[in-house]
Order: sequence, then structure tokens, then C-alpha cells
Amino acid sequence: MDYLISDLHLDHDNIIDYCDRPFSSVEEMNDVLVEHWNAVVDPDDEVLYGGDLTIRTSAAALLDWLNELNGEIVFLLGNHDGTVLEELDRVQFVEEFRFEHRGVPFYAIHDPADGPSNWNGWLLHGHHHNNWPDRFPFVDHDSRRVNFSVELLDYRPLATDRLVDYLACGERFPDRTTAENTLQAND
Repeated sequence: MDYLISDLHLDHDNIIDYCDRPFSSVEEMNDVLVEHWNAVVDPDDEVLYGGDLTIRTSAAALLDWLNELNGEIVFLLGNHDGTVLEELDRVQFVEEFRFEHRGVPFYAIHDPADGPSNWNGWLLHGHHHNNWPDRFPFVDHDSRRVNFSVELLDYRPLATDRLVDYLACGERFPDRTTAENTLQAND
């Protein structure tokens, strides 16, 4: 897996206020999120997408947005993903996903409440956005959880290599910017 990101909520007007996103309109938000994704992700890169791509529930809406985004996508189904398309050339729809990166085991699910209680690796999730930073920060070493909701990632996909670097610090990070500042200070 090359990149991670979750909870874009494209076309969702209310998410701007709900998560205090820095956009003046849903059109601006849609444009910036797609631009940031495609500036980072190349067509051949693998992306773990944590669910809730759009608020619209039609297959056509989902396809329209997926066609805008670069990469081979493993798409975790979120609570707003009402349409599941069985066959797409570069998108795999799943309810959970396990993988290892640089020797670090990961279990990914949209909502952390649905994760296994006996997992010994890191639990990757979205769903909680930036609304409960004390309970669901970007990196929480105590619970071995990573919240990769877009608001905590500075609205850009995160390289899995960089995430493993953050985890090696052994610190709790409220967001990607804090994690990055800590790594730079330690260099």
C-alpha cells in the first residue's frame, strides 16, 4: 500500500461546518480534495481509501468521483457508501483490509468500533474525522490506532512509508502537521 486517506465526503455541504473544514463552498472543497489527491497519487500507486467518498448514494455519482481519482484503490466501505460496485478495473470494495508495511501489521476498517478486540498490530480507521481529538487523534500509541480521516492529514493522502516513520517516534500525534514537525525537529 502506497497511500492512505479517508472520509473525503465529496458533495457534502454540511461536512464543511461539521468538521470546520477550511472551504467556502462544497465546489471548492471538491476541487481541492481531488487536486490534492491527484498531486500526490500517480495512476499506478495503491491507495487505501477508508470510506465515505461522497454523500450522494447513486452508482453514477460514485463512479464519477472514482474516475476523477488516480490510483489503484482498496475502498473500505463507510457508513455513507450505500452503493457498492462489484467490478471496477482499479477499485476493490472491502469491509476490512489487512496488510503489512515495512514489518508493521495493519488492520483497516472504516469505524474503529467494528475492529477486532484482539488485534496486535495497528488499527487504521476513519469515521470520526477531527471531532473527538482526545479519543481519536491521528496517532494514538496507547490504543495502537491511526485515524486517517482527511482533516487530520492536511487534506492530502499520506504515504504509508511516512506513517511508519511517525509510528516509530512512539508519540501521540493529534494530526499530521504535528507529526511532521516532530520528525523534522528530531532530524
